[in-house]
Amino acid sequence: MIIGVDCDGVLTDLNAYICKYGEKWFKRKPINPNAKEATEAFGCTKDEEFKFGLRYFFPYCRSFPPREGAIDALDKLSKNNQIYSITARMFTTRKNLIGEYSRHLFRHWIKNNNFNFEKVYFCSEKATEKSKYRACKKYSVDVMIDDSPEIALYIAQKGIKVLLFDTGYNREVEHENITRVYSWEDITQKIERIEQQEKNT
Repeated sequence: MIIGVDCDGVLTDLNAYICKYGEKWFKRKPINPNAKEATEAFGCTKDEEFKFGLRYFFPYCRSFPPREGAIDALDKLSKNNQIYSITARMFTTRKNLIGEYSRHLFRHWIKNNNFNFEKVYFCSEKATEKSKYRACKKYSVDVMIDDSPEIALYIAQKGIKVLLFDTGYNREVEHENITRVYSWEDITQKIERIEQQEKNT
C-alpha cells in the first residue's frame, strides 16, 4: 500500500504549538484552544499573527517534537508499505532563500527524528487541495493521512481514502472515504485493517 502523510497537524500537534507559543507571545490564554490559526485561537489580527510567526515559526520547524507514537508507527508501517511525505509546509515552495531554508529545516527535522520517507513532496500553499491531490495521483497514493478539513474532503471526493486526524477544527467533516483517527496507534490499526480487507477482496 502507498501512504501519503501530512506534517503539520499530523506528524506534529499543531494545536499544541499554537497554544504553547501563543501564550508566551500574546501573554494570555487562548480563547479557542482548538483553532488551527492564531487569529482564531487568540483573537488577534493578521498582523499580530504574522509577528507571532516571525518569532516562533522557525523554532517550531527546527525542534517541535513529533506527535506521540508517530515515529514508531511509521517505522512499523514502512516495513510493508511505501510512505511519502506530502506537505504544504509554509514557504517550502518559494524559489528564494526563505524557501530553501524552509525545505532544509523540514528535511533536517525528519532526519533527526528518524522518519524514513520514500520521498518528500512540497505542495503549494495556494490551491493546496489541488496540489495535494496531484501529489497523491503522482505517487498513486492509496491512503492520505491529513488534518485539514478542506484537503481531506477534496481528496476524498476524488476517490482517495483519507485518515483524518481528529482535531477541534475538522469535526464537521464527513465523507464515505474519510475515516477519523485519534492517535498514531489508531492509524496503524486502521491501515492494517484496510490491508486485510484488500487481501480478502
